[in-house]
Amino acid sequence: MSKFWRKLIILTLTAPMLGACGDIFDLDINTDPDAATEVEGDLLLPTVLANLAANRAIEISPGTAFHAQIWASNGSAGVFSDPERYIISSFTTGNTWSMIYTNGLKNLKLMRDQALASNPARPNVAAQAEILSAYLYWMATSLWETVPYTQAIQGDQFPQPEFDDQETILRGLVEQLDAAVAMIDPNGAPGVQEGDLLYGGDMQQWVKFANSLKLRILMMIRNRDTSVDPQIQALLAEPLIRTVADEAEIPFFTEANNENNLWRLNNLFGGFTDVMNGNAFVYAGAPLVDLMKSLDDPRLPTYWELAVTADGSAYQTDEYFGQVAGVFQFGDETSMVSQNIVRRDWPSRILTAAEVWFYEAEFLASTAGAAAAQTAYETGVQMALSYFNGKPGAIPAADQAAYIAALPPATLSAIHDQQYIEVFDRSPENWVHWKRTHHPDLPLPQQAALGDIIRRYNIPPDERSSNPNTPAPVPLTTPMWFEPTN
Repeated sequence: MSKFWRKLIILTLTAPMLGACGDIFDLDINTDPDAATEVEGDLLLPTVLANLAANRAIEISPGTAFHAQIWASNGSAGVFSDPERYIISSFTTGNTWSMIYTNGLKNLKLMRDQALASNPARPNVAAQAEILSAYLYWMATSLWETVPYTQAIQGDQFPQPEFDDQETILRGLVEQLDAAVAMIDPNGAPGVQEGDLLYGGDMQQWVKFANSLKLRILMMIRNRDTSVDPQIQALLAEPLIRTVADEAEIPFFTEANNENNLWRLNNLFGGFTDVMNGNAFVYAGAPLVDLMKSLDDPRLPTYWELAVTADGSAYQTDEYFGQVAGVFQFGDETSMVSQNIVRRDWPSRILTAAEVWFYEAEFLASTAGAAAAQTAYETGVQMALSYFNGKPGAIPAADQAAYIAALPPATLSAIHDQQYIEVFDRSPENWVHWKRTHHPDLPLPQQAALGDIIRRYNIPPDERSSNPNTPAPVPLTTPMWFEPTN
């Protein structure tokens, strides 16, 4: 293990203390004049990224995958079966809120402010902080809708910030990303490099990430306001995440204490004793498996593991079956999420090339028709399939080519099918995709605690009790602003 990575582990453990300090950096009493008064962005950035990756792997995932019915719980633990039936723990949402606001955004603001105050200034470091902050704000509004944005992370001026509506946040994030890209100076002082777990300090890649995140946000706004179409059209000509090599993902590793958190849970409590066993906690969701089977999708054996006999000695079936949401059965033929996915070094994938190509295809299909969208649609599928090249679960090139050749025309429905298949591993993107498209048509989980598909979480109790500006709760089935109205 490298010296840098050992240092990152320590920072990950101490991140809550760094973030929670808030205004402590402004105090001038009991200060050791020989002690460091700043934490460099080279240390803050990997700390934020490590906490983000861990949260996405085990706090909000698998929950949002259950909400989108992409994954299903085996029902062995309430921590998994509850969110599938819309029983939402305040601890889960509280941990995520703290990761975003206390540990994430506060540290990124510190990183940005110090970079701009340096002599010479480090605008590339500040741009990295702004772009990642935009992702965290996007994540927050995607989970809770109305959250602090314009007054957030300004404790000296707004100790109890107002909450902004989702339209304000999404449009503000577009402007924030534009400003961050404009800040990047390829000839200036370098950005964070060694601690940049996304791109190793390559600022051109950060430009692609920022533009691609902007495209995601504009496609959400477009559900309610097509006047953003010229912005989308112009953005499609800008540098975007177009290849697998461009993708924004935070790595996990095979070495101890740096593995994917969902793998660690299964390894500790699920007993990875036989490669045929899949994993102990997350099963295949019926809507996704049924869709993939209808398309004869070659990713079936990549995503899923065939059910095995009770003693794990033989396959129980040669067909993949998903589990209906809210049904917890044991010893049946339900497929599990494969160890190609639940593995030590499965990364935290934030934004993919396939996602970008599918947005382009969707935009073209809705403005110029299926024929105009076909190339972008096929390229998106190719990017999704080729992601596994050289990895566990790799799909033979001949199977990739045959699948693409047999694709239906690039209608909106067909594009949304492929988006639903591709986003299966990413939280909260999988849930957001369903809310943005309402595709496919999902059944209400059996024994669900709500009368409709869940759309949001409530603001965590700790925030509600400490900030009187917190809005009153609304039903968890209330559609968010960006959702289609028909």
